[in-house]
Amino acid sequence: MRLIITGGGTGGHVYPGIAVALELMRRDSNSEALFVGASRGVERELVPKAGLKLALLNVSGLRGEGIAGKISGIARLVKAIFECIGIIRRFKPDVTLGVGGYASGAMGVASVLTGVPLTLAEQNSAPGLTNRWLSRVSKRVFVTWPGSEEFFPNGRARITGNPIRPEFFSAPPEEKSDTLKILVIGGSGGARSINNAMVEAIQKLDETGIKLSVTHQTGKTEASDVKGAYSSARFSWEVAPFFYDLPLRMADADLIVSRAGAGALAEICAVGKAAIYVPYPYAADDHQMKNAEKMMSVGAALVVADSDLDGDFLVKTILELACDRNSLARMGEKAKAMATPDSAGLIVDELYAITRKVA
Repeated sequence: MRLIITGGGTGGHVYPGIAVALELMRRDSNSEALFVGASRGVERELVPKAGLKLALLNVSGLRGEGIAGKISGIARLVKAIFECIGIIRRFKPDVTLGVGGYASGAMGVASVLTGVPLTLAEQNSAPGLTNRWLSRVSKRVFVTWPGSEEFFPNGRARITGNPIRPEFFSAPPEEKSDTLKILVIGGSGGARSINNAMVEAIQKLDETGIKLSVTHQTGKTEASDVKGAYSSARFSWEVAPFFYDLPLRMADADLIVSRAGAGALAEICAVGKAAIYVPYPYAADDHQMKNAEKMMSVGAALVVADSDLDGDFLVKTILELACDRNSLARMGEKAKAMATPDSAGLIVDELYAITRKVA
C-alpha cells in the first residue's frame, strides 16, 4: 500500500499519523507512507525523527484572522491544493489519511479532485470545521470517542480510538516509592498558564515537606525562567523544553498535569495515570474542555479551567492526592480502561479494506 498521511501543526495531530504509518510498514515492509504537513508545524522535526518521508506545504489557518489575513490564507490554500495534486501524481497513493491540522484541508480537496480515496482521523470528541466539511466526501472517519459518530454522515464513522506510539503501551510500570512523582506537560509547545501556576506553587510545595519529585516539560520559550524558579527547591526536580522519552516519563509518574489535547489524553490513558487536565481555553470549538470532561465523567481525572488555575489550586490538589494514594490508583485504573491499544491496527485494517489490498 502507498499511503499519504496529511495534517499536523501540533504533536496531537502528528503522532497519530506516525503511529498509523509505523503500523502499516510493520505489517508490510514493501508499503510506503508519505507525511504531508505544514511548513511551520512540529512535523518538521517529529516526522523525520520517526524515520518517515515528509513533504511540507505553506499553509495556515483562517480562524481568527482579519480580512487581509483570510484573503492571504485562502490564496495559500489554493496554491497548496495544486501542490498537493502534484504530490499525488508523483507519489501515486492508494489512499490518503487526514489527521487534522492545516495541511489536511488542502490534501483532502486534492484527493477528491484526483479520485484518491480519502479517510479522516478525528481525535477530539467534537470535530473541527475541516473534518466536518471533508467527511462529506470521505470514505471513512476514524473517531476516538463513542458518540462522536453523530457528527458525521451515516455509516462512515468507525470507533477506533486515537492511534499513539506503541512505546506508551510497552513502557515499564513505575517503581513503587513513597515519593509522589508529578509530571507536568503542556503539549509539544508548552503551556504558559501551567508553567506560571507551577512556578507559583514551588515554594509552597517545598514548605509542606511532602516527599515530592517534579518533572516539568516547559516548551522552548520558557524553559530557562522556569528552571530558575525551581533552583531553590529542596525536592527533586527536572526541567526541559521537551522530553523525547515521554512514554517512560509518563509511566514513572503518579500524577500528570496536562493540557487536554486528544493526543495527550490517549497517551495518559495508555500508561494508566491519574491526571489534572487544564484545557486550552482557545482551542477550536472548545474541544479540549469536551475531551477533559469525558475523562472526568468516568472518574479518570480532575479538570480545572485555565482561568481558575493558580499555584494555590495546585498545592491544595496535590496535597489532597498525596494523602490519598488509593484515589490516584483508582483514577489511573479508570484511565487505563479508556485506552485502545490496537487503534492504529484498526485503522490500517480499514485502509486495506478500502483499497482492497491484502496485508
